[in-house]
Amino acid sequence: MKKLSIFILLISAIFSSYGQDKNPDMKFSIDHYAINVTNLQRSVDYYQNVFGIKEIYNGTQLEHIKWFRLGERQELHIISVEDLKLDIPKGVHLALTTANLSVFIDHLNRLEISYYDWPGEKSAVSIRPDRVEQIYIQDPDGYWIEINDGEKRFQE
Repeated sequence: MKKLSIFILLISAIFSSYGQDKNPDMKFSIDHYAINVTNLQRSVDYYQNVFGIKEIYNGTQLEHIKWFRLGERQELHIISVEDLKLDIPKGVHLALTTANLSVFIDHLNRLEISYYDWPGEKSAVSIRPDRVEQIYIQDPDGYWIEINDGEKRFQE
């Protein structure tokens, strides 16, 4: 699983840099992020409560899959599976950005959800070299999610 994740990230980086630098007609953006979960309702509740995302039309029309709006045009697909064995390192994560990280941290505290900095210290915030602040949380199945305040870069 770890080797597959690294391979996918490597291929994504190659396609992203090749397509956009070498051929301006090949531009990519994120369409959706899909995760497998062991308990669909638990994960749906988690993502809706933590991020306030709204369910959208599920093009598969399968009952074990739910689709949600994540950003302006991006989606999160949550797929229920019977058996799931995950050991996902923090380096493989979904990264979301917000203009006000402190408001989100207050929200996590009210929900009693732990957050960590990059090295793993609980209730701590990392500051990247580009001065973007970030925290990490884990969903009920162990997926890591980075939340950062990089959105403020686009507001300045």
